[in-house]
Amino acid sequence: MDIPPLPPGTILLVEVGSTAHGTGLPGGEDQDETAIVIESPVEVLGLDPGGPATIMQRTQPEGVKSGPGDVDRTLHPLRRFLYLAASGNPSVLMSLWAPVLEATPEGLELQGLGDLFVGRHVIPRYRGYMQSQAVRLLGIGGARHGRRGGGPREHLNESVGYDTKYAMHCARLGFQGLELLRTGGLNLPIQGEPAEWLLAVRRGEVAFEEWWNRSLELDAELEALAEDDSIPPGPDRGAIEEWSVATHLDFWRRGEPVDCRAVPRPQ
Repeated sequence: MDIPPLPPGTILLVEVGSTAHGTGLPGGEDQDETAIVIESPVEVLGLDPGGPATIMQRTQPEGVKSGPGDVDRTLHPLRRFLYLAASGNPSVLMSLWAPVLEATPEGLELQGLGDLFVGRHVIPRYRGYMQSQAVRLLGIGGARHGRRGGGPREHLNESVGYDTKYAMHCARLGFQGLELLRTGGLNLPIQGEPAEWLLAVRRGEVAFEEWWNRSLELDAELEALAEDDSIPPGPDRGAIEEWSVATHLDFWRRGEPVDCRAVPRPQ
């Protein structure tokens, strides 16, 4: 199945997922993408019920697992993207620093606003996402995934005895949450010792106890930053809203959607 073309009004297409993080295994990953779209005036001001909706597009049918060469694409209307990013959603925030596949000037401007979204409000979101990955790995609370939960992903590393993909993502979120709060942004792919260690986790070269203890340390460091007054308490909503309103109005005044591919892909 071919993935549909990008819709009119697309301002940014970025690569996300393990490949963008630098934590994927060679030859074993699908391609995850996020696209951000400016809605038309009718979509924003018309009579259709409901607010902006996120759309999923896949080369595989729904319910079929993606594999190498497959594409999973998430399309966010700009208004919804800004709302989710300002709320501290880790999966959405990474798009502000993710590798660009296609972009308009508006999309590049959006990525330049990343620091406006950084604040202590992201701490419970990153910690919550870490906990979610750990719960799935352990197979507790109804989350029956991974070897320890008797789920279908025990094949990822039989010799280690735990789901190394969930483990890697749990720790990755800890590293990235700390980087975001301490530097105001993210380096993608992940750099240095954390990158090497996360890949070792993914390959099954790290014992469960070592992974568990380091993940707890990362969580504790995130928790401690909640008291750091040098970090803004939340996003700069005023600046984000000002940019959003100006960008929508300017886009609509021009009348014709700009082709996302009109701006050369950054090298």
